[in-house]
Amino acid sequence: MELGKIIEKVVDKPLNKTDKKLLVNREKEFELINLLTQYQPYGIYGICGETGIGKTTVINNIEIPFHTIKITLTQRENQDTILYDILYNLSLVSEKDIKIAKEIKEWILEEISYIKGFSLGISFIGNASVGSQNQKAPRFNYFKAKEYLNKLTDELIKKYNKVIIIIDELDKEKKRDVLIVLDSLKLELQKEGLIVIVSLPYSIYREYKNDRMHRNESGNLENIIKDIIFLREFTSSEIKEILIKRLKEHIDFFDDKSLELIADFSDGNPRDAFWITQKIIFEALSQKIIRIDEKLVRTLMRNIVKEYLNEISLTEKQKTFIDESLYPGSREEIVKKAISKNKLPRSTAYSIFDRLLELGIIIEQNGTYKLSGKVKYLYI
Repeated sequence: MELGKIIEKVVDKPLNKTDKKLLVNREKEFELINLLTQYQPYGIYGICGETGIGKTTVINNIEIPFHTIKITLTQRENQDTILYDILYNLSLVSEKDIKIAKEIKEWILEEISYIKGFSLGISFIGNASVGSQNQKAPRFNYFKAKEYLNKLTDELIKKYNKVIIIIDELDKEKKRDVLIVLDSLKLELQKEGLIVIVSLPYSIYREYKNDRMHRNESGNLENIIKDIIFLREFTSSEIKEILIKRLKEHIDFFDDKSLELIADFSDGNPRDAFWITQKIIFEALSQKIIRIDEKLVRTLMRNIVKEYLNEISLTEKQKTFIDESLYPGSREEIVKKAISKNKLPRSTAYSIFDRLLELGIIIEQNGTYKLSGKVKYLYI
């Protein structure tokens, strides 16, 4: 069926430079990255945003006039493996130009082979036959790796004057683990002529904002990360534009209202838009529907939300905040409307707002609060 061909158009995958024409409204972020790499002398910088917002897509499409090394982390079990992964990737791409790089690469491979081989041998032989006194498991030589990283970055700077290292996939780790890794590598990565750009979890951006405004008593993120480029959520019209660019000649299979509903459901996140679009297409195929309209989309979204979010239980007073007329606005504006409309005590209204924000029923986008495009299907 012709409708089935659309599935591949809305697969959620990072865009490469060949697909750059599908990007929507990220010019400001690219400009900030270019200015940062051009004028900042050194430092660790973050690219932050919600999961699915397109951090890897932005990283894939960074074009700057300096020697740039892009690393996609695949070994993230712990602090040691992350360091080894970074060092191995740097040495791998630099071995033709930097003499010490080949030595480092071979050392890492030997280390990994020895450690993995030991672990495999223990598993194969069985713990019962191995004496604990004379079979001490080898560990990563963390400090030797740090020393090599320091030497390699020095050599890269010496050769190219300015080097940009971009590290992707670190945002998949817990905030605490990411900060431990970056803090432990400050001396090796913060040096004149070296800019390090790292994808970071969204939770770090929230903490970084508080640190910069001195709202955290013990915060020291600004000592690790010089600045963060935040990838904001897309507006509904931008999500709609993303879908139109992806669907291209297949756009006539969707009526205009259905695309608006998909954009609203996504809450500004392309991954959510692609996911629900695929769900809708599969439903249309199963029902042998040849054109997707508002009725099909509304019905399917309502069913999906009930299936995924049926554990959310609200009081009657909390449900009064599931009212589109209250949004969008600031926290104070929304609470004021709710108090006026529902005759709620002030403290109760603020408590309800904060609870719904915690549950994800109310979401923040670019400093403004709105009702989630997903959760409204539970009650509206």
